[in-house]
Parts: sequence; structure tokens; C-alpha cells
Amino acid sequence: MTPWSARFETGHPDIDADHREFFRHLETLRKALDHGAGVEKAAELLAVLQEHALGHFQREEKHMRDVACPALHRNCSAHAEFARKLEGWTQLLCLGGQSLSLIEDIHRESSTWMEAHIAGIDCQLRGCTVRAKPGA
Repeated sequence: MTPWSARFETGHPDIDADHREFFRHLETLRKALDHGAGVEKAAELLAVLQEHALGHFQREEKHMRDVACPALHRNCSAHAEFARKLEGWTQLLCLGGQSLSLIEDIHRESSTWMEAHIAGIDCQLRGCTVRAKPGA
């Protein structure tokens, strides 16, 4: 996975902190796999990633609504699609598809998606600021 860099910054500290946390979760999973972690440990780390993703998606979508970001609808669609993938992977793991090769594939696909999503959609938050409410 590409290391965190300024190219992933949206200019919104809370969103950027969440994104850096994604990178940390994926790096933790990568290190665990590289150091021979068992399937159970890797699956546990994936569950943490999924929990973080779902909470982040809600926070980010709310923020995009608050700043009237033009990428909101595209972002919501992308989040829904990725959440379905996470759920599918979770089901595969629960149904006994717990192989390290599956977890490697999940890590690779998650990393690729995360980088492309943040750089391509989330960074459209740059320059979007909370609009003053009428009468305020």
C-alpha cells in the first residue's frame, strides 16, 4: 500500500484523521500477514477495518452534506458498494473461507480501493467549507 501523503489530504482534519486510520489498519494487517499471523488474527483485524469503515462512511457523508460537496452522491454510492464488499468478505470468512490467500486478496483490493477512492472522490472536499445558515 502507498504510504500516507499530502495527495490524500482533503483539508478537513477529522476526515483526514479517519483516512490516516484506514492506512494504519491496512498496514497493521499487512504486517500481521507478513509475520505469519494466523487466519483468526487476520480476520479479527479485518473486522476492525470494517467497523472503522462503516463509522467513517457515515461521518464523511454527513460532512459532505454539511459543506454541499459536489461529490456527495458519487461518494455515497461508492461507500455503499464497498460496504457490500466488506459484508461479502465477512460472510465468506464466517462460512469457513478463512484462508490466508483470501485475506491477502481482501487486503490488496481494500488497499487499492482506499487509495483510488480517497484521491479520486474524497479529495473533492478540498475547498468545500461549511456554509453559513440563512439568518445566522
